[in-house]
Amino acid sequence: MESKTALKNSFKEKTQLYVIGLGPGHTDYILPKALKSLHEVSAVVGFSRAMESIDFVDNKKIIIKGLKDLKELYEKGEYESLGIIASGDPCYYGITNYVKNNISKDVKVVPGLSSFQYLSSRLALPWQDAYVGSMHGREESFIEKVKSYKLSFWLVDNKFTPKVLCEMLNKENIKGNAYVGENLSYDNERIFKGTIEEVTLEEFTELSVLVIERE
Repeated sequence: MESKTALKNSFKEKTQLYVIGLGPGHTDYILPKALKSLHEVSAVVGFSRAMESIDFVDNKKIIIKGLKDLKELYEKGEYESLGIIASGDPCYYGITNYVKNNISKDVKVVPGLSSFQYLSSRLALPWQDAYVGSMHGREESFIEKVKSYKLSFWLVDNKFTPKVLCEMLNKENIKGNAYVGENLSYDNERIFKGTIEEVTLEEFTELSVLVIERE
């Protein structure tokens, strides 16, 4: 990435957008390239939770409440460059798709460590043969995919929680191990290891990742 001076000298008509992945949350897992980018852009933009992960960054920060705020900020053209921060890998059901479809195709992405990568490492569980899916704000053929893959990783939300998803598997008499990573990389991280049935007895927040290892 160019320095601030270079960005200012080259700025003509539009703001250069950067999408910067922050990884699972803790600063230890932010890539060096992302750290460098956070200091070089004209301003950093993101939601309040993501901003909490970069309180050490001495740069202008703009907290947005919705994606339309991001679009309006870009259209004002007040900054040579904007660094849009996002948790995890911003190219997996992340903000990159929204930016390209609604704001500008000219976007540079700095990758981040995904929650799947982090959790698989904490579990020492190789995942090259796993299915990776998301129930975050969308409906996917969850049962079908679990039946088709021995190992699957899932992003969850407040509707399809680990408990709800495992209850669905129970009704289908699907057996196996289940692992849940909650608040990954934070001080209050919780990693639960048990059976699918045991997960139905636990409560987890929507900030979780569910892993199913079918029998």
